[in-house]
Amino acid sequence: MALKLHFKRFKNCSAAGDANFAHEVEVIASVRHVNLVALRGYCTATTPLVGHQRIIVCDLMKNGSLHDHLFGSFGSKLSWPIRQRIVLGTARGLAYLHYGAQPAIIHRDIKANNILLDEAFEAKVADFGLAKFTEEGMTHMSTRVAGTWLLSGKKALHVTNDNEPLLVTDWAWALVRNGQPLDVIDDDMPEKGAPEVLEKYVLIAVLCSHPQLYARPTMDQVVKMLETDLSVPSIPERPISIVANIEDIERHSSSGSLQLSSSGGYQTYTFESHLPFNPKGDGESSFSGVSTV
Repeated sequence: MALKLHFKRFKNCSAAGDANFAHEVEVIASVRHVNLVALRGYCTATTPLVGHQRIIVCDLMKNGSLHDHLFGSFGSKLSWPIRQRIVLGTARGLAYLHYGAQPAIIHRDIKANNILLDEAFEAKVADFGLAKFTEEGMTHMSTRVAGTWLLSGKKALHVTNDNEPLLVTDWAWALVRNGQPLDVIDDDMPEKGAPEVLEKYVLIAVLCSHPQLYARPTMDQVVKMLETDLSVPSIPERPISIVANIEDIERHSSSGSLQLSSSGGYQTYTFESHLPFNPKGDGESSFSGVSTV
C-alpha cells in the first residue's frame, strides 16, 4: 500500500539558520509516541521563485486537522466521545513531550491546526519543537487556549454580540466564575456527555488557561485528572487587569474611590484616594487600602 505523506514548507528562511534547524529536526525525529505526528524527513532548498526554504515531511492524516472540523470546510460537528478522545490524546502527547522526551520539548504553538486526526480520530500533535522557526510560533497565544476552543467550538479570539473582541479563555472563566460551566459547551455538539464529566473538562480547561503560572497544572497532572476520578483543584481568582480605560476610571472617580473592573472576569479592585482624582496627572494623589488578589 502506498504511503501518503504531508509536506510543510517554511518560506523566506535564512540559510544561516540551516544547521540549527537540522539539529532540532533530528532531535524531533527521534521522538515517537502514539499521539505525536512522526517526522519522516526534511530538506532545505533555494529556488529563484521562492528563495531559501525548508521542508519537513510527515504522515498524512486522513481526517485532517481539528481546525478543519471546528472552523473549516469539513462541515462535521464532532460528538462528545470524539472530542473527549481528542482532549485525552492531545494531553498525553504534550505530557510525553514534557516528561518522556529527552531533552524535554515545549511545543509553544498548540492550536487547532496543529492537532491532526487519523482515521480513528486519534489526536496527533504536530509541529512540536518548530515554533522558533516560524514567525507565527513566536507570537501565537498557543497552549493556554487549547482545551477551551475544543469544548466551546469558539475561536481563541471571537467577537461578542456587541461587536467587541473577547478571548475565549476570558469568556469561559466568566461563565465558570458565575456558576455556569456547562454554558461553555458547544451548543451544536451532538451526543453530549454526562453533565458532571463535561463540567470537569471545562474546569480543567479554565485552570490550564489561568494567566498565572503557579495556578496551572502540569501536563502530567492534567492527564491524571482526565483519566481518573481525581478532582479538579479550586481555581484561584485571576489577578486584576493592568489595563483600564481612562473613561471607566473617570466614571467611577466622583466619590474619591477608583474602581477598576474587567469584563473578562477579573476581580474588582478599589483604590481609596485621599485627594480628588486628576486624570491629567497634575498634582499628587495618595492611594491606600489596596485590596489583595
